Amino acid sequence: MVIAAISLAGCAGQVWKTAGSTDEFTDQTTLMVTVGDYTNVPLIVTKPFNYYPVVRKEGDEVYVGLMSGGRFKVPVGTVQLRIDQHEAWTISPQEAPVSLVPEVPQYALNLPSEQATLVKDAQAQAMTSAAQTMSPFTVTGGDKAKKIIKQMLAGRVLKYRTVGLNQAASTTGEVVIDASFALSLKQAGIDPSAW
Repeated sequence: MVIAAISLAGCAGQVWKTAGSTDEFTDQTTLMVTVGDYTNVPLIVTKPFNYYPVVRKEGDEVYVGLMSGGRFKVPVGTVQLRIDQHEAWTISPQEAPVSLVPEVPQYALNLPSEQATLVKDAQAQAMTSAAQTMSPFTVTGGDKAKKIIKQMLAGRVLKYRTVGLNQAASTTGEVVIDASFALSLKQAGIDPSAW
């Protein structure tokens, strides 16, 4: 299984940074706060087949979880985050936003309208599920994300791991939550004190 061979990134010397990108078709800007592998460069540099903690801001929505690193991304799957000695948070791929899932083609030809609707709904659900499963990030939003971020701001160390199927053990990554995390959130326009 490929995912079993994927390692997690993370060490105590990493610095949280802010990065952004704008979709050239929708003009929607996505900001993210994460760590990279090199602290002495202004960019966030990540390695392929490694995972990194991330806080994403898309419009007014805020998400937190893990993302795949490198130029060519791999699916992340179910993840766990643990801040200090608190209980671990589990985030499943089904919690990830699917704003970029393409529209499902219509194949319900020559069916009565009730059956056509069922087929259309099943196709849409299958497409959404596939997109979430293959996503290069596993994040959660809403109140759960806000609670995790607040816990991170009050914490000192974030441990994280992927939880794979048929995997004997998950490799755990770790990153220090220092002042660079709060500063990066501010730079991304994320204000937990307003929650």
